[in-house]
Amino acid sequence: MKKLICLLLALCMLFALAACGAEKEAPAEESPAPAEPEIKDWTRAGYFQDEAGDMLSVTWMEDIDEPGWYVGVMIGELMAGGTLPQEGNALHGNLSTWEEGAEPIVVTVSEEGEDGLLLVIEGGESYHFTPYEMPEATIVVNINTEGMGNIDWAEGEEAPEIDPDFPYQSAYIGLAEPKVHTFVAWPQAGSVFVKWTKNGEDFSTEPQITVLLDESAEFVAVFEEDPDWQNPVMNFVGEYQCDRAHALVECSGSEDAHITITWGSSACESAQWDIVGRLDLDTLTVSYSGCTKSILTYGDGGELVSQVTEYEDGTGTITFHDDGTFTWHEDQSVYGTDMLFQWAPVNPAPVRQDGERYEAVITLEGMEETVRYEHIVNETLGFEMDYDYERFERYTSAETESFLSVWDGPGNPVNYLEVTYRAEDPETAAASVRAELSQEYDLYESTRVLDGAGECLYIEASVVKGTNNMADQLQAVYIIPASEGCFVATAHYEAVAAEGMAKRFAYMLNTFSVR
Repeated sequence: MKKLICLLLALCMLFALAACGAEKEAPAEESPAPAEPEIKDWTRAGYFQDEAGDMLSVTWMEDIDEPGWYVGVMIGELMAGGTLPQEGNALHGNLSTWEEGAEPIVVTVSEEGEDGLLLVIEGGESYHFTPYEMPEATIVVNINTEGMGNIDWAEGEEAPEIDPDFPYQSAYIGLAEPKVHTFVAWPQAGSVFVKWTKNGEDFSTEPQITVLLDESAEFVAVFEEDPDWQNPVMNFVGEYQCDRAHALVECSGSEDAHITITWGSSACESAQWDIVGRLDLDTLTVSYSGCTKSILTYGDGGELVSQVTEYEDGTGTITFHDDGTFTWHEDQSVYGTDMLFQWAPVNPAPVRQDGERYEAVITLEGMEETVRYEHIVNETLGFEMDYDYERFERYTSAETESFLSVWDGPGNPVNYLEVTYRAEDPETAAASVRAELSQEYDLYESTRVLDGAGECLYIEASVVKGTNNMADQLQAVYIIPASEGCFVATAHYEAVAAEGMAKRFAYMLNTFSVR
């Protein structure tokens, strides 16, 4: 009890003394405001390392859109980098991580000591770095590919972990001393691995090799076209129908599918989806993204009046079935139901006489149309086909068969189809066509199957070279094999008439047959 009373008395005396001091103390003079810290230009650059072996690099980047200090960090399994602005006497901002889907990290880099750096991760830890001299690479090894294939590599004798979504076609390895590495090569669809070469000389025919890199060299993985390969989409190429919707399935390159779906909402308007994707052989499904949906409007004569893009980021799936049908699931569909398309089989072409005329029903943008055809037989060139005699006029010469739009006339036609024979194999003819068209156009190539002539090569020239802009005048070339050469059928048409004219020419060429 006495201790408690003494403590209370002591506290009272302390507060009393403080009060007295407050009464007797002279007013303090105002202290000057602290001086602003001097802002210095950032100068500490190079490579830095901490005691745990983590790395930090700071590099001035001039040749980028916004020049600045590029900071890269490797801390344990964390790898991140980005350009940071200088704030005060520190670098501060976001660094993007290499892990897919991970959020950026916010960091501050400041000077520490005479030559070190302090890295602080917001919401994380701090790291102390000192300058580090990177060993100079005295052994430089380049890995490249020849043909359609991929490579990967790893230090040591274990095979690298391959990421099929992000494969490599080339690599650089810089070493300060000899080390063992393992390389692996694998072909893209339609190709086969042949061999590894070292400095131009044959090295190994095994796709995986383990080598001691003790000298500068170039290794090349060589791939060749697989002569037995067929684009798996070839099994499903053709036309399909679902109510008023029409689908055309084509193959592109060695493994891609190109599907065009049109829905005729009225006689003068239709919707069109342009879908490109890769067929999964296990599920027979094309999972696609980046689909473009357009609304097409036509005039009374069937000419394209306008094409308005509704979206360019469509997603969905197309699944093929063994019974010759496919199911289309559109993620953007407002109906919430899938559409089942039926295979539209083509009946064998009847035997027709030269000059014989008949009527047929075709589908343009989801709408049925009756067309009047005339059958022609060209004995000189060695082929026969049908043409729409109400919309095209036929012009025959010793070397060419031409079909000109009745609205153009022979003087300066812009919408016409011409067929010539070449006494060379299809690949040679295709190379010649590519060389000519690639001077003005970016080319799109695929394989098509004509009812009367079978498989042929299709080359489309519709985009101005080096741009994403559609050309005013377009061309579509069909290279059709023949017994001792090939036929080259070239459709010419204006961009404004592309939808109608391209389909009309395609229907005409579908009747083409080699005699």
